[in-house]
Amino acid sequence: MRQLPAQEKNVRMGNKGDKPRVLLGHPNGNQNVRNVLSSLVEHGMLAEFWTSIAWNPQSRWNRLLPGSMRAQFARRSFPEAPPSQVRTTPWREIVRLGARSTPLGGMLCAGEQPFSSIGTALYFDDCVARRLAQLQPGAVYAYEGVAHHTFREAARLGIAALYELPSSYWYWERKLLTEEAQRNPDYAELLPKLNDSAEYMRGKDEELRLADYVFVPSEHVRQSLQGVVAEEKIRVISYGAPPVRPRKAFARNAGETLKVLFAGSLVQRKGIGYLLEAVEMLGSQVELTMVGRQFRPNAKVGAACRRWNWIESLPHAQVLDVMLQSDVLVLPSLSEGCALVVLEALACGLPVIVTPNTGSLGFVRDGQEGFVVPICRADAIAERLETLYRDRDLLAEMSRRAQETAAENSWENFRVNWARVVGSLACF
Repeated sequence: MRQLPAQEKNVRMGNKGDKPRVLLGHPNGNQNVRNVLSSLVEHGMLAEFWTSIAWNPQSRWNRLLPGSMRAQFARRSFPEAPPSQVRTTPWREIVRLGARSTPLGGMLCAGEQPFSSIGTALYFDDCVARRLAQLQPGAVYAYEGVAHHTFREAARLGIAALYELPSSYWYWERKLLTEEAQRNPDYAELLPKLNDSAEYMRGKDEELRLADYVFVPSEHVRQSLQGVVAEEKIRVISYGAPPVRPRKAFARNAGETLKVLFAGSLVQRKGIGYLLEAVEMLGSQVELTMVGRQFRPNAKVGAACRRWNWIESLPHAQVLDVMLQSDVLVLPSLSEGCALVVLEALACGLPVIVTPNTGSLGFVRDGQEGFVVPICRADAIAERLETLYRDRDLLAEMSRRAQETAAENSWENFRVNWARVVGSLACF
C-alpha cells in the first residue's frame, strides 16, 4: 500500500480507533452502492456522496413529469444519505437518458461518445477528482471505470484510494468473451465490452495500479485477479440479499408449465443465447419471462422477445414482484462479479440455475438453493429445468432453502462487515 506521511495520516485518517471520513462516488447508484452509502451513514463515516442524478420525488418538478419519466427518475432518489452530503453531476446523464432511445442516441450515446455510459462516467470521474483537494477526506471509495482521475488526484494529495471491482477482471473477461464470439457468432454482436477502446482500458489499468485496496464481491472475482493484484491488497465482501418476502406455494402438478425468469440485460455475457436454446429444447414445458433491455438488434433475441413475455424495464420493487410470480430464475452468465439478481431471487424464495461465473457460489449450493451448471451449456440448463418441471416437491424445498440462505446473507450483515473492514484499513 502507498504510505502516507505520518503527520498527514493523523490529520486525514485519524488516530487508531477514529472513524475515517470517506468520499463515495458512483454515477448511478445500484443496490451495492446504496448499501455502501447506508453503511457509511450508519457508522458516521460519510464525508460526501457523489452521483450523477439525485432526484427528489417530493419536488414540484416531479409532479410535472409524465408518469414514465417520474418512474425513471425515482430510481435516482437517495434517501439513504442526508441531502447536505450529496453532490451531483446531472447534465450529461440527463442528456443520455433522454437521447438513448431516439434517433440521436446512435450519434450521442454510442461507444465512448460524450453522452454514452462511458463518456458520462469519465466526466463524473473528473468532477470527483476536482473535489478532493477542497474536501480533504480520509479516503475515497470508487468503482471500476469511474476512478482514473480521482485516484491520480488522491495519490497527489496522499488520500487513501479504495477501489471496488464489481465484475471479473477485464482482461480475463475479454479473453473469455473473445472465445465466445468465435464459438457463437449469432450472438457475437451482443458482447459490448469487446468494443472498449485501448485508451479506456489503460485508464482502468491505472485505477487498479493506484488503488491501495481492492474490494471484490466474490471469490470468483478474486481468482480472476490472480497474478495481477497482490493478495494482501484484496478484500472479499459478498453482496447481500433484501429482506425475505412471503410467497404463495408452487403449483404441485408436474404437468403445469414451469415459469422461468431471466432478469438482466439481454446480452451474451449473461448467457441469453444459451437460455433461449435451452427453452427451445423444452417446448411447452416452460414459459419464459425476460426483464431487461436489448443491447442492440439481434435476430434471435428479437424473435424471443416477440414470442415470450418481454418487459424492457421495471423499477426494482416490481422486479421482485415478478420473482414472486415465477418458479425459477436462470442466469447462465459467462462473467459476473456477484449477481445481485440471484440474491434477490433467493429472498423471494425463487430457486436459481446459475453458472460458477456468476459469483454466486458463496450462497448457491448445487442441488440446494438451485443448480450450478457449466458455462456455455444449454443442454445442462434444459436438463435442470426439466428436473424442476417434473419434481415440484424439489422445487418447493429449494425455495425454502433459498430464503433461509438469503436471511443469512442480508444487506444488514454486508453493511456491518463493510464498515468494519474499511475502519480497520483506515486506522493503522
